[in-house]
Amino acid sequence: MISRALILWLALASQGYAQEILNSDTALNDDDFYRLVACAARANGECGKPFVRWTDANLTIGITKIERAYLGGKKKRAEAALQRAIAEINAAGSAVQLTRNDSDPDIPILFLDIPSRSTIKGSGFKALEGTPISSAGVRVLAKDGVILKSVIIFTTGLQIRAYESAMLEEIIQGLGLLTDVGGTHYESRSIFSQSSNALTKLGKQDIMALGRHYPPR
Repeated sequence: MISRALILWLALASQGYAQEILNSDTALNDDDFYRLVACAARANGECGKPFVRWTDANLTIGITKIERAYLGGKKKRAEAALQRAIAEINAAGSAVQLTRNDSDPDIPILFLDIPSRSTIKGSGFKALEGTPISSAGVRVLAKDGVILKSVIIFTTGLQIRAYESAMLEEIIQGLGLLTDVGGTHYESRSIFSQSSNALTKLGKQDIMALGRHYPPR
């Protein structure tokens, strides 16, 4: 998993950084898995961060910026990865339905000409400028448990073969399921795996967690 998911709290002009990874070397039951990815709770433990979600599960998403470093094969791969991720999430059976909109989406995706393990530059979001980024990541701006905007950022350091997995993962985390799962057990079982970017589809418990966060209507 390549992402570093981060909540930027817009309250009292303060900024908090959420816990991002919890380890599990064995299978978790559905309750523990959901609470881990949704509120950073260890098994039978308290939440490490608050639940956050969109109030309206009908959301728009699109690539609003793609710099010249991505023209050609990378751009085509990015477009395909987004379409595949939208289809995968829309078919998962939750209340979430994503629609492509590249002009002013709820979830903008930026392909910036910056290296991995650097700082964000040129995003157009003042709150994000100068903050650290790995290879790819999502930044979730929320207040009082409500997501106001999720911004997905790709860097030139992400290998093209990882686009499909990273795209799906960052979108899912941009819906409020913000904690990665460390350990080997979930490497082949969950898009939330911190140490693998091999999956390009949602795992069984990923679908369960999305459905709990946004129950079908």
